[in-house]
Amino acid sequence: MGRFARWRRMVRAQGHRLRWALRGAEEPDTSAGPAPSLNRLGALVEGFAAGQPVHWTLAGQPRPLPGAVDATAYRIIEESLTNAHRHAPGAPVAVRLRYDATGITIEVRDDGAGAAPPGGDAGRGLTAVRRRAERIGGTFSAGPRPGGGFLVRAVLPAPEEVAE
Repeated sequence: MGRFARWRRMVRAQGHRLRWALRGAEEPDTSAGPAPSLNRLGALVEGFAAGQPVHWTLAGQPRPLPGAVDATAYRIIEESLTNAHRHAPGAPVAVRLRYDATGITIEVRDDGAGAAPPGGDAGRGLTAVRRRAERIGGTFSAGPRPGGGFLVRAVLPAPEEVAE
């Protein structure tokens, strides 16, 4: 395959990713109230901790994130906590945020029984946040943990030089 053909294929692939990212950034948030943001993480965790032990940790140096990344990170945590509350009531939940030079990694794990019960609709919310993460160029995974519980993990891009 010639150099031009490889270049054209790469441009098409990147253009496709860029269109999805821009579409996600333009997507209006139809929820009422303040915009989703990691600045409100304490209040979010506090709301869930009333009926379930939730512990969150932060690694790395927090910094402002692009709006789409900030909102996506918040929604991933919100959906993960909602699923833990629904499918692992009372089980301890751990939320971990790690900032590094390339972006932010989010992990939410519970010590519950594992996967959602058959016939449940938990997959819809996880599918939605997976799409959000992928639209901005991130990765997303969710599933049962070995030995029990459930893990949601997302890596979202937000390079330090463009995060502000």
